[in-house]
Amino acid sequence: MNLDKQALIFSEKKYGNFPSNDENSPGAKSSHNSKVSLDDAIKDFTLMAKVDGRSEKTLDLYSYVFKNFFHHFHQPEFIRKIKAKDVRGYLANLMDKDLKNTTVAIHHRVIQAFFNWLVAEGKLDKSPTRNIDEPKTPNKFPKVLNEEQIEKLLYTAKNWRKTWAGHRNFIIIVTFLDTGLRFSELVNALLDDLSLKNRSLTVHGKGAKDRTVYFGKRTHRCLRQWLESREKIDNIWDETLFIPQRGDKLKKRHVQRLITRIQREANLQDIQVSPHVLRHTAATLPVQNGLDPFSLKRQFGWAQMKTALRYVHMSNKALQESYRMSSPVDNLF
Repeated sequence: MNLDKQALIFSEKKYGNFPSNDENSPGAKSSHNSKVSLDDAIKDFTLMAKVDGRSEKTLDLYSYVFKNFFHHFHQPEFIRKIKAKDVRGYLANLMDKDLKNTTVAIHHRVIQAFFNWLVAEGKLDKSPTRNIDEPKTPNKFPKVLNEEQIEKLLYTAKNWRKTWAGHRNFIIIVTFLDTGLRFSELVNALLDDLSLKNRSLTVHGKGAKDRTVYFGKRTHRCLRQWLESREKIDNIWDETLFIPQRGDKLKKRHVQRLITRIQREANLQDIQVSPHVLRHTAATLPVQNGLDPFSLKRQFGWAQMKTALRYVHMSNKALQESYRMSSPVDNLF
């Protein structure tokens, strides 16, 4: 199973005082939660995640991790009997199977979220994962397009604007680069959630969270032109912003194909170009133009500030490499 890190959706709620285990004796240990089995606890957590609106991809990930975690024990365990050494043993077992640290880290996060939820629900007094650090993973920068590659991509897409679909495809590329939308957010964006007046679009993002993204003047002009083209369709069956000429919903695979076609025509076959790469690229551009990490975090819908800071560091690296090529002293001799 492909453990896509993007599939992880964890709640960052800051719980106050955890519920007491005994209604008649606050703070005292009770017996009514002392025999909760691991199997029942997993079912309860999974039910919570489903009702909470977690994506199918996330639920599948939970199922995969919990299946492995449950079978790690030789016999059914009560959650209160699971100690830190048991969790460490499970993670060490994954490492012994030569799984990458990035994969083991995903298991760690799921299990940590699971036990933290049990504590918050009053089913445990403390989490066995509280002193277990996440396995260290390589601090790799995401793949992005450089300025020359972006220009080639846009130039090629722009040359196809004479056709109705080509015009739409060019604006899709522009929208990806100017808003940093996720793939699913772009194809599911609703026409009614677009505000040309405010140059904004409200999207239903990751973790069932709505957020508003903003775009510039050129994208505003492109989207205004797109709406004029969209209205020329006789029968529109779908309320999403970007649609095919049939008037129904635009499918993800069609968007991926059009990006691949433009990539090929732009002679960029030797690099990776995808909606996700366009999103990564979109995150680096505003930082280079002075956007602060707090605003970047809000625009892109990230849960943690450290994600936004990665792109700040990437921008610094790009500045470093550019300066090496344009050092004033180096160019004097």
